[in-house]
Amino acid sequence: MCQCHQIMNNDAPVVGAANPNPESPRELLPAALVPSNYNIRITPSLETFIYTGTVDITFEAVAATKQVVLNSKNVKVSRAHILYSSVPGAFRRQEATAITFDEDKETVTYDFLEEIPAGAFGTFTTDFEGSHNDQMAGFYRSSYIEEGVKRYMLATQFESTDARQCFPCFDEPALKTTFDATLIVEENLVALSNMNEIACNYFEKDGKKYKEVQFATTPLMSTYLLAFIVGDLEFIETTATPKFPVGAKPIQVRTFTTKGLVEQGRFALETAARTLEFFSEYFNVEYPLPKLDQVAVPDFSAGAMENWGLVTYRNVYLLCNESATANAKKMIGYIVGHELAHQWFGNLVTMTWWNDLWLNEGFATFVGWLAADHLFPEWNVWTGFITGELGQALNLDALRSSHPIDVDVKSAKEVSEIFDAISYSKGASVIRMLNDFLGGQVFMDGVRTYLQEFKYKNTVTADLWKHLSASSGKDIGTLMHAWTREMGYPLITVESEVYDADASTLTVTLSQSRFLSSGDLTPEEDIVNWWVPVTVVSHLTGKNDATRHVLSEKRGTITFPYDGSADAFWKLNFGASGLYRVKYTDSQVANISKILLSNPDAFSVGDKIMFLSDAYKLAQAGLGSVSSALFLIQALSNETDYNVLLEISGTLGSLKSYTYLEPESVKEGLKNLGRSVFSPKVATLGFEFSETDGYFDKLSRALVISAAAANGDVAVKAELQTRFDAFIAGDEKALHPELRGAAYRSVLADATPETAEAVFASIWAIYNNQNATSAERNTALASIGAVNSFDIVDRILNVYVLDQEVIKAQDFLSPLVSLRDANKSLSIVRPMLWEWFKANFDNMLGKFPDGRFLGNVLAVCANGSIGEPLIADVRAFATGEGLSADEADKRKKTLLPAQRAITQTLEALTTKTAFINREKDNLAEFFSA
Repeated sequence: MCQCHQIMNNDAPVVGAANPNPESPRELLPAALVPSNYNIRITPSLETFIYTGTVDITFEAVAATKQVVLNSKNVKVSRAHILYSSVPGAFRRQEATAITFDEDKETVTYDFLEEIPAGAFGTFTTDFEGSHNDQMAGFYRSSYIEEGVKRYMLATQFESTDARQCFPCFDEPALKTTFDATLIVEENLVALSNMNEIACNYFEKDGKKYKEVQFATTPLMSTYLLAFIVGDLEFIETTATPKFPVGAKPIQVRTFTTKGLVEQGRFALETAARTLEFFSEYFNVEYPLPKLDQVAVPDFSAGAMENWGLVTYRNVYLLCNESATANAKKMIGYIVGHELAHQWFGNLVTMTWWNDLWLNEGFATFVGWLAADHLFPEWNVWTGFITGELGQALNLDALRSSHPIDVDVKSAKEVSEIFDAISYSKGASVIRMLNDFLGGQVFMDGVRTYLQEFKYKNTVTADLWKHLSASSGKDIGTLMHAWTREMGYPLITVESEVYDADASTLTVTLSQSRFLSSGDLTPEEDIVNWWVPVTVVSHLTGKNDATRHVLSEKRGTITFPYDGSADAFWKLNFGASGLYRVKYTDSQVANISKILLSNPDAFSVGDKIMFLSDAYKLAQAGLGSVSSALFLIQALSNETDYNVLLEISGTLGSLKSYTYLEPESVKEGLKNLGRSVFSPKVATLGFEFSETDGYFDKLSRALVISAAAANGDVAVKAELQTRFDAFIAGDEKALHPELRGAAYRSVLADATPETAEAVFASIWAIYNNQNATSAERNTALASIGAVNSFDIVDRILNVYVLDQEVIKAQDFLSPLVSLRDANKSLSIVRPMLWEWFKANFDNMLGKFPDGRFLGNVLAVCANGSIGEPLIADVRAFATGEGLSADEADKRKKTLLPAQRAITQTLEALTTKTAFINREKDNLAEFFSA
């Protein structure tokens, strides 16, 4: 599943894992019965939103029992019976004598009068009834507007533990079975499941025409991968024709959408077909199903879900038109790759328990980008990986409140909390680091044998390490232990260097310690020795021939080719393939800055990105000065590479966000620095896009225009205003899609009291245009927080955001993030956000009962601000300070699933406040020069 953790900016916390008692056992169902097949028959309804069904569960009794205990949540059960035998042909039937529910454990228990003996085999049958809820979990309803009329389709989201919200089942990943599914729907509707349709019988009932659609038996799989879709849909199709493994069969590939949108799925359709061909070769395992369907779902809690053979997507991550932005297509290409990687890694081979979620998601993230790189080499995805996945991993894992990649999950209630940047981005970064260290061929060989041994089986992380050890001849389990089982990552500090003129070598002494963004590391927190792959590039080795070393102790030395010439240089972590930060000596920093000015091509793009990233984050931790990062921005001011410019823009944006309460001289100084970098590039690149523009031509032009406008370039803002006015007047070509987000934010921010309502109304109309693409609508929604009107800000918060008929639940955070980050009156709007959250907490609890989601809302509304009073207020709110004892207990219980988010918010607020208090004089001095 792609959870789209990118919705938060890099400085905002994302919910991490709970911290369960390691001594407590996992909360599992009783192990007396082992399922082998589900036969499910469901009659859904797009009118009443109440469905009925029956499930037959074939089982074997491995221990005697008088009970059948299944997972169940928000499902009514009317009756049940069991048919079993210890001897073939001699079956006994029992009706359930009692049915009881445990809401806390999310189980239903069926009692029987007589004991089912060990060794018995048979079928358990129960009838059930459920509702197609609007919570985007279980078998739920999704709404959309077609020709002005609100319509619905039905979809499932079962990962991680919501199959139990559809039907009673053994909802644990290790309990893999086959599934036979039948859906009874109205004749005109499309019904889909994981497998291909094998029979369709038509009949009439109560004057209506129906069809009973039966699907082929699935391979062995976990309950969370089962899926159903029902709706008035259309599709386009193509065929994937894998060349490897030899003899692989063609694969039918289809993309389904609601009526009128299907051609927007063409790019994703072709990408899916080519991706299936790529993975068939990379894994050297044939795709195990006869078809692959992709479905665009208008309401979707995640980004996409890898249901085997029936992948579901949020509209914006599957659909685009010809004028889609470069980033929109890149995200679709990657997410398709991520979800299709799961069709082998995570579906064909399944984790034994949720501890190993990171392996499913981290691996799918890595090979999703691998597939994107194969299909679209012009995207240069591995450089973008540094500013994206690696950056997110480094930011979240620098918190004291992070968690290990391989986390001990005891209860199903904890599972959702590890769908975060640690499981996805850090997991992918660790795998990328290992792939780089071993070499792509060796890594691929180990993955192939791993899949061959464990296909249709359950697995744990150690199983993959065993196969990579065999392919590489290295003890991968030992090398990777600290990376997966410990929190955090190392800071590599350069302690000294010794030059040997006779040998033309340099010997550098390095030490490693855990990096914390707060900088207040204690000895008790610094006990881990990571195995650190250290790559070194110097002026003698060149950018493409780095030397490789390993630092496995707290302190060690490395030696590499070097000479003492005036233009000599060296750098660690070539290409940013390693998951660590580097702290150089002051003389080395000065030398790097000098080389960047005199010979910028000496370093790779990844190296330049990490120079700036490391300098800024070290300053935040109190291990360096913010002046170093600002000097590096000046040294990189002539840079033209998009990803380096993106890192500069992000760093300046972060600093502007942190300094919103500082004097105007500091705020204007940061804008002046931004204009010095980006405004000259606008003059060079211009505003016009052409059909011959390359991928990075589009991205770079859009970035420099957006950054120049954000930093107050009057001429750029005026041009955006002119183009926006023409665009709103009907000239769509006046404002290229790549520039629309920047233009919306700019004109909203510059609106006057006289024009604000009209400007806002024009952009709000774009969001409400049901004929616009999801990406176009999302761009408008993500911009509205920039509006220069407190009346409209109040309306956004207290009218639009709280009305799910106006802003879908899946998009709830988008305008809040926009208000937090894009409004120019942050000193007023950020406190408004926090007060709004507190005032509407009970209202939101009624709309969004998921405490983890409320934790994300809290993080957005609080995390932009700075100051001790806010830190105290967040802590007081979370503990129910000032409430009665009963109300305080209720508050704490409600927020229990959000404790990680609250802890991370408080930690981030404390770190940012300390950083600004420590560096405000340096900032003032830097911009007074």
